Order: sequence, then C-alpha cells, then structure tokens
Amino acid sequence: MLKNKLTLVIHTCDKFSDLWDGHISLLNKNWSDREIKTLLVTDKQTDRVFDGVDIIAAGDDFELSKRISAMLPYIETEYVLVTLDDYFPVNPIETEKIEALVNAMDKEKLDYIRLFKRPDSKQKINGYDNLYRIDLNSKKDYHYQVNMYAGIWRKSFIQLTVSEEKNAWDYELSLTKIAREKNLKCAMSKGHEFDTLDVVRKGQLLHKAAAYFKKNPALYSGNRTVISRKTEFIIGFRTFLKDVAPQKYIDFLKRIMRKFGKEFYSDRQ
Repeated sequence: MLKNKLTLVIHTCDKFSDLWDGHISLLNKNWSDREIKTLLVTDKQTDRVFDGVDIIAAGDDFELSKRISAMLPYIETEYVLVTLDDYFPVNPIETEKIEALVNAMDKEKLDYIRLFKRPDSKQKINGYDNLYRIDLNSKKDYHYQVNMYAGIWRKSFIQLTVSEEKNAWDYELSLTKIAREKNLKCAMSKGHEFDTLDVVRKGQLLHKAAAYFKKNPALYSGNRTVISRKTEFIIGFRTFLKDVAPQKYIDFLKRIMRKFGKEFYSDRQ
C-alpha cells in the first residue's frame, strides 16, 4: 500500500503561514482518499491544527536544510513527495497515479521524479507513457535539473542533501550537483499527476493566484499585495527566455550583466 511507501512533506516557514489554511484545504479536498502521512515542516512553534496533517516545528529561524534534517526522523517510508507551501494543489490528485510513479521508482531504481515540466527532457524511458530521464549533465539549466518544484524523492537522496546548513536558494542550487556526483538516477513526469497553482513570487501574489482567490475567497485571508504586472511580465519573460534560448546565448547575456554588477546564484557552484 502507498502509505507504507510514501510520505508527503510540505515545506514552509512562519512567514508563509498565511498560506497554510488554503493549501491544506485544497489538499484535503483534491486528495481526499490519501492515507499517507502528511507533514507540514516549518520553523517556529505554532498552536494551529489541521485535519490529516502533522506539523513539525524544527526551530526558530532554521534555514531550509536544517528544517529538512529535523524532519527526517519522522519519515519512515522509502519515498517522500516534496512540495512547497505556495504551490497550491488546485486539481484532483489520483492516488493510483502517484502509486504508479512510486512503483516505477522501484522498478527503474530511480532516486527522484520531478512532477513539473521545467526543465524539459526528451529522453523517454521505455515502457512508460510520461516518464523521461533527466540528463544531469545537460548544459541547459545545468544547475537546476533537480529542483524544489514538486517531486518524489528517495529518502536516501534527501539525506545526502543536508550535510551542510544552507538557505533555500543555496540548497536548491546544490541538488543537481549532488545527484551528479553520486551518479543518481533522476527522471521527470509529464503525466500531470500533481499539478499546482504557483501562488507567490517575491513575497507577493501572482495575478493568476489573486484571480483564483477572488473566485474562492475562503482560501486566502492574508494581507499580501498583488505583484505588479511589470514585475510579473519580467519574471515570465526570463522564464520563457531560459526555456527557448540556446544556452550559449543565455551565458552571453549573463556575462554582459555581470559587467554591470549583476550576481547569479549559479555562480556559487
């Protein structure tokens, strides 16, 4: 049974606690038959209680890697479905489809399946309609083939990522490097098993999320402002450019921007 193999983890922190009610309400609605242990992993202690969700408060002001270290003793399954607080599960989730992915991980000895289309892959895994192998040495998105979008991880892979304390940005930057160095087997699914709504960027609500909350006001009662259309356009354009532009062109633009003082997290690797 899936509950003996998989744990669901929602990473969060106190600064994003305004998202908890809506996220968990949608989770319980759209995955109502899930029997797997569900953990909300945060930093500060809280007296809030949610149906079907256990809260782990790792410690005040703990960075992400340290919160992950604190949660590991609570995970008794081989696999962990990891997601973030601001990725709202707005569509139905079918237990059978999630279980099929876990079974594929068993059969193919995979260490990680990303449940998000970006970065893309064309290397289809034989015998599966929607599974594609991730090329960890791809020059395109070299540092982010493994990332913090929703995904299913072997617990043993997660354990490899917390040897040093890192903030969220440095932690994500380290993931592909670790997978590459340990020769792990990573894949992505295009089967839409765990589609989510991206809610927050730069601390503000994205327009699509704000419109969703306007139609469903019970899901959000916080005081976040809506991001400006100009800022959201710039974010979207950068994402589009990364998807379609050759890597050598992106590298050229970065070299120009560095001359004007721009710093990139990927330069830390």
